[in-house]
Amino acid sequence: MFDLLKKKIGGFVDSLSKKVAGERKPEEPAPAEIKAEIEEKAVFELPKRSQAELKPIRDKEAEAATIPPQREEARPQHAAVHEEPKSPEIRPQETVQRKTAAHAQPVPFHYPVKFERPEPKVQIPTKPAHGQKEEKRHEQAAPIPQAPAPQPAMPRESELKQKEFNVAPSLLTKLKSVVMPEVTIKEGDVSSVLEDFEMQLLTADVALPVAEEIAKDVKSKLVGSSVKSSQLEGHVKKAISDSILEVTKQDRFDLFELMAKKEKPLRVLFIGPNGAGKTTAIAKFAHMLNKNNRTCVIAAADTFRAAAIEQTSEHAKRLNVPVIKHDYGSDPAAVAFDAVKYAKAKGIDVVLIDSAGRQETNRNLIEQLKKIERVAQPDLKVFVGEGISGNALLSQVSEFHKAIGLDGVILTKMDVDAKGGTVISIKRATGVPVLYLGIGQGYDDLVAFDSSYIAKRIMAG
Repeated sequence: MFDLLKKKIGGFVDSLSKKVAGERKPEEPAPAEIKAEIEEKAVFELPKRSQAELKPIRDKEAEAATIPPQREEARPQHAAVHEEPKSPEIRPQETVQRKTAAHAQPVPFHYPVKFERPEPKVQIPTKPAHGQKEEKRHEQAAPIPQAPAPQPAMPRESELKQKEFNVAPSLLTKLKSVVMPEVTIKEGDVSSVLEDFEMQLLTADVALPVAEEIAKDVKSKLVGSSVKSSQLEGHVKKAISDSILEVTKQDRFDLFELMAKKEKPLRVLFIGPNGAGKTTAIAKFAHMLNKNNRTCVIAAADTFRAAAIEQTSEHAKRLNVPVIKHDYGSDPAAVAFDAVKYAKAKGIDVVLIDSAGRQETNRNLIEQLKKIERVAQPDLKVFVGEGISGNALLSQVSEFHKAIGLDGVILTKMDVDAKGGTVISIKRATGVPVLYLGIGQGYDDLVAFDSSYIAKRIMAG
């Protein structure tokens, strides 16, 4: 129900929220400045023990960096030198080529039998090669670092980075709350968005005057209001919901209070176009009266449509309700008169008068309807129309209201109404209140109109 209208309102809320939030971005600090400040605070807020534990590692790295690189001894051009390789990046079975001034001859490079890759940052003393001076090597080699005394397990650098990362989001959130705690919605933020929103309402079958009123009311509620950035979307939705409540607001209708004020029997005339569901609505109405211990009789005054009398009789049989009927082609006003007379004689509470479907443009049928009104003198004249017929329904209600004066509207087939604009437009556009909504095929699928229920269903998406 109301899927299209929900989509249009949701799109408006998203567009306005992004526009308002997007225009506030220049007020925020540059991302690089925020990142630098966050990193500075994150490092500053680390425990002092972690900094002290990092000091030994940093000292060892500085000490290792001061060791000069070892120079490789000069080698004969045609002699294989059995010496431990200094570079760990030399690949197995590699040939070292040396060029002399006269010619270049590849000389195979032989590895020692046993080779162990030295650990990074720590020099392991090895046996010097044949002919190499050990004193010179000792002068260049750094002293072997002694194993430190057992200490509590120090956090690794990756763990420290993780701690910094965990601190950052909370600092970023705090920084945003300081820089941009709330936004003030300006007229320029909503003007262009509201124009588009008004067009979207029109495509959802909202009447033009009603769409303009909703847009104007939403604008008055939003412009100048200040709200936290995190609550902006909810604030916009509430403004739309309040505007919908305002345009659909009407006096509460209670059938049983009306029955208490009127003399028995209460006469209800149902009118509307062809195929709108008048006969089914009458059956639902009768079922509602039965559930509340009220008696009723149905007048099968649709003597024009084929099988209309049989349909009414079948519903009456299922509901155990009496029905007054004449032959096809009979005067519908006479059928209504006989039903009222029967109700008075039997002490029945309500007379439900059916009528043939007719368009508001057919003047002859409108005159016939006026005759039924004069004869039956109904206490309640109810227009039954499809909720999915859009703005055409508003025109029908207006014309029938001018002809005989309507007291209320029953909107049928609301369970398949994807737009929803009609239900929020009809009261403000025509002045006729909505009494009930048909939301299914069952006898219980007739609910009283409630503006707050409509607003919640529309804003639920």
